[in-house]
Amino acid sequence: MKKFILVILLATLLTPYQLHAQLEEKGGEFSIDINLRPRLEYRNGYNQPRLESDKPSAFISNRARLGLNFDNGFLSARMAAQDISLWGQKPQNDNEGNRFTLNEAWAQITYNEFFAKIGRQSLNYDDGRILSVSNWTPTGIWHDALKLGFENELNTLHLILAYNQSREVTNSGTYYFPIGQPYQNMQTIWYQYHNQAGFSASALFINLGFETGDPTADALISDKEYLQTMGTNIGYKNNLWNIMGTAYYQMGKNANKQDVSAYMLALRGGYKIDPILSVYGGTEFHPGQDPDSDTKSYMDLLYRSNHTFMGAMDYFRGNDYYGVFHKYLGLKWNATKKLELDLSYHQFNSDKYIVVAKNDKKNLGSEIDFKFTYPIRKYIVFEGGYSFMLATDAMPIAKGRPGSPDSWQDWAYISLTINPTIFRGKF
Repeated sequence: MKKFILVILLATLLTPYQLHAQLEEKGGEFSIDINLRPRLEYRNGYNQPRLESDKPSAFISNRARLGLNFDNGFLSARMAAQDISLWGQKPQNDNEGNRFTLNEAWAQITYNEFFAKIGRQSLNYDDGRILSVSNWTPTGIWHDALKLGFENELNTLHLILAYNQSREVTNSGTYYFPIGQPYQNMQTIWYQYHNQAGFSASALFINLGFETGDPTADALISDKEYLQTMGTNIGYKNNLWNIMGTAYYQMGKNANKQDVSAYMLALRGGYKIDPILSVYGGTEFHPGQDPDSDTKSYMDLLYRSNHTFMGAMDYFRGNDYYGVFHKYLGLKWNATKKLELDLSYHQFNSDKYIVVAKNDKKNLGSEIDFKFTYPIRKYIVFEGGYSFMLATDAMPIAKGRPGSPDSWQDWAYISLTINPTIFRGKF
């Protein structure tokens, strides 16, 4: 027994040295990548109905990123700085600082099927409906967190922990001014089963702690409310079919100390007709607020990629007071070896009736989206899109802008994404 205990102690003491030796013995790969994405947008009713007195807008946004990467199989790390601005927004002689932000700064240790990743990182799970990198937005979404994981051919399990503070404090309590992340602490667990037959099933649970204390109190009284979000994605994919069902439920209290009991449902699918043509469609339902209840009954979809869902004009985010019932049908066509065309139709109804001129209505309108994607090179992608909304007179009320919408609402963009790896070396 004593020999057994001695062996265990020696193994425990020697393990860090063995890992250190593994790190020292293996070489590594170092690379530098850049990402540049200018995007021109024309907004004439984007995000909300344009009333007759509103005027269209246009601008060019730009995202510039520089990333440094290291990987030797055991240790991997990435640091990426980004600058976000509009063309013409910054002075030619800018001496104010705050020019760059680190959108990634993490290190990861991988050992067999386990890993630990710490630092600023993106969280992207399932279809990005709850946690996403949100690549459409220029800034993206990141979290300062510790992620622990186990991954093999069939199972993936991640545990994410985060604790935020707005400044260094000493003997001053733990009040968090949400100047960075909207939450003060987070605990997330995600599990996915996937097999070679194309079946996958995942479960996600998120517990968020929000600061609801009194910032004017002498001791900066810290008080927390906790919101829980849980759900599942179940899907099947093969060479022809791609089907996914989604369900989420939310409970607890939000940052406004409001009781929450909400859910959402979605079903989508696609079918590949031939090598160049495929169809897709789906539906999703987000209930609205029950007017007879003080409990919030429509979901907050948290840190998602909103542009991916419910139409390119981003009218709906799932957290809509009257709710939304969305149906869509689309067609993708590989017109040439590189050029892909995407045309889709979207129809929107509210969940709750909306009173318009003494009539109850649910029909909010229809949207047509067109998009093209053309990779000029592997690291240069040119894309663009055009959308228009045929809104009913119930849409402005649903969006909190009572009035007469203009008869034509449209939006367009063109974008160029340049993201080469400019250096790669081994040592």
